[in-house]
Amino acid sequence: MAAPLPPLAERLAAELADEIDQVKEPYRSNLITWLNGLAGREIVNMNGDLAAWLDELGGFLMIDQYALIRIVCQEAERYFGSSDRRERKR
Repeated sequence: MAAPLPPLAERLAAELADEIDQVKEPYRSNLITWLNGLAGREIVNMNGDLAAWLDELGGFLMIDQYALIRIVCQEAERYFGSSDRRERKR
């Protein structure tokens, strides 16, 4: 029998942590500063703290914030990522 899936907030936080890791410095630090402001708390552990915050939001608001953060991460990677990665996306 397969193991149960982790809670939705944990899965979304893991995806966002991966997206945030793709953003290069110094833009990554700026992104984390923005995320801390959005969350109204310091997000130190991208998986644990982010999952706890998303879980507290719950439901539609959790999905809405996930989508917003993901878009910002993708745009940051698009504009500030490594040049070889931008070339592959064209």
